Amino acid sequence: MLSFFRKPIFSDYRFIFGVYSALTLFASCRIVFVSGSNNYKIFYYSLQHLLEGISLYELYPAQYSDHYHYAPTFAALFSPVFALPFSVGLFLWHFLFAAIWVYAIYRMPLTHGQKVFAYWFSLHELFTSLVNSQTNPLMAAIPLFVFLCFEKRQPFWAAFFIILGFNIKIYSLVAGALFLLYPGKIRFLASLVGWGIIQGLLPLLFTSPDKLLWQYDLWVNQLFIKSDVDKWANTSIHRLVHTFISPDVTTPVIIGLGVLLFCTVYAQVKKFTERSFRLLMVASVLIFQVIFNPVAESPTYITAVTGVVLWWIYCPQAVLDRVLLISCLILTVLSPSDIFPAFLREQFVKPYVLKALPCVLIWFRIIYLMHVSTSETQTRHEVDVPAYS
Repeated sequence: MLSFFRKPIFSDYRFIFGVYSALTLFASCRIVFVSGSNNYKIFYYSLQHLLEGISLYELYPAQYSDHYHYAPTFAALFSPVFALPFSVGLFLWHFLFAAIWVYAIYRMPLTHGQKVFAYWFSLHELFTSLVNSQTNPLMAAIPLFVFLCFEKRQPFWAAFFIILGFNIKIYSLVAGALFLLYPGKIRFLASLVGWGIIQGLLPLLFTSPDKLLWQYDLWVNQLFIKSDVDKWANTSIHRLVHTFISPDVTTPVIIGLGVLLFCTVYAQVKKFTERSFRLLMVASVLIFQVIFNPVAESPTYITAVTGVVLWWIYCPQAVLDRVLLISCLILTVLSPSDIFPAFLREQFVKPYVLKALPCVLIWFRIIYLMHVSTSETQTRHEVDVPAYS
């Protein structure tokens, strides 16, 4: 079986992109013509509500269920899509985000074989996100674009992508942690402020200043409401802690300890010049912003799995690493699928949050690796990789 997958066709970009296109087409057609998408309805009507000057954050049961949780800027950013007829926009939505993620991987300073591994390993997880009409593939791509901009000494554009992500899902700000590894810190911070103002005022194309200020006030309140959810309604380290340690450990304590551990790697100043260290940092960012998100859901894991791919490329690939990778493939990637036994999924994976567990363990492994010597893995993995610095 393994020899079958070693055939050259499976490392041909044309075949890989064809598979991605076919699966995206299947997802789009199924959602447009069969199942529909409540998530896209929430996105779609945000532009209408912004134009009408009514609250983006109220419930509108005649249009969709659940709340709109995004910044007012989100409606303005995607107005070209939301201005299209509903079915047309919904059909294109999945292609837009699949293409962004595929392109981000393609632009990374990885070898051909490493990119092929990334595409095949992440395929099912990307599909899981697409069938939910989520923005998560973009959330996975943004830290990669931020990294590429920093590598090419373009802090101005790195700031653009970070603010873009913030206006979609605020935890994208975690990618800003990369700026400490690079020069041009003042320029980056100034650009961050500038892009924050520009993107923050973008909805003025569709509404008045007083209405926009009102919408932002509602947004902040909505974020606090969304964060104050049932501690058992997430797929993250929070629920693992509440399940296996104590339900009394608070969200701020878990996040605070995670941030402290995340920041310990900044003590390794001498390693900032090593690309393997910087890419492990990107992997840490990608996984962190999912596993420490107190409202993380299964479709968000395309972001964490993208981080797992980078970790695997730059880890020692010892027995422990192989066990963690296989666990991630089985529990994180495949457990929501029909090929995974339903009994195991319902009796073990869901109750014990096993989808999150491999990513949590891999994140701790990344932190460890960033504190030990990375020169060996850097030498081993950076052959024939284009330089961006």
